[in-house]
Parts: sequence; structure tokens; C-alpha cells
Amino acid sequence: MKSGANIIYAFRVTLFDLIKEILYFPVWWYSLGLWQVLRGSGRGIKTGSQRLGVGVMFRYWFKPMYGQTDWQGKIISFFMRSAVLFGRTIMLLIWTMVVLVGLAIYIILPVAIVYLIVK
Repeated sequence: MKSGANIIYAFRVTLFDLIKEILYFPVWWYSLGLWQVLRGSGRGIKTGSQRLGVGVMFRYWFKPMYGQTDWQGKIISFFMRSAVLFGRTIMLLIWTMVVLVGLAIYIILPVAIVYLIVK
């Protein structure tokens, strides 16, 4: 008889924990979960900037490449660095948009799922 009571107790505890987790999920999703996704998004954008070297390109934009100190080398270096900087900045903007779209999907997804279920 005692084992039957233990089974019923275990079932009640499991059911209570399940209901508690289901009710707590939206709170977690829009608080701690959102904070973690925001931090990850910021790290993703920062990593993208570091990998593309946009900051380094800005820093050395007006420095001549390959030690060319004559005026032709400086002009060519400026235009080459400008072209590379333009391309890398465009790639960084695209990457930032991808990260922001992912963040928007994270925010909208539970509401959209509930809407589709209720509809």
C-alpha cells in the first residue's frame, strides 16, 4: 500500500513541476532568456566586426600601404583601403541585420505560435 502512495505522490510532484515550468516559460523567455540572447547578439556583432577588421581598417585608413611614402603610393593606398573598408562595412551591416532579424524572431516567436494555435 505504501508504494502506491509513493507513486501517486511522485505523479503529483511531476505534474506540479510540469505545470509550473509551463507557466514559468514565458516569464523566463522574456526575462533571463531574452537577456542571454541580447548578450549573445552583442557578442556576435562584436565578433563579426573583429573578424572583418573594420576597426583596424578605420585606424589605418590614411596610412600608406607597404611603406610607400611617395604621393602616388599614398593615393593608391587611400583608394584601395577605401574600397576594402566600404566592402567590409557593407558586410558588417548585413551581418548586423541578420543578427537583429534573429533577435526579432526570438521576441516574436512565442506570440506568433500562441496566435496560430488560438486562431
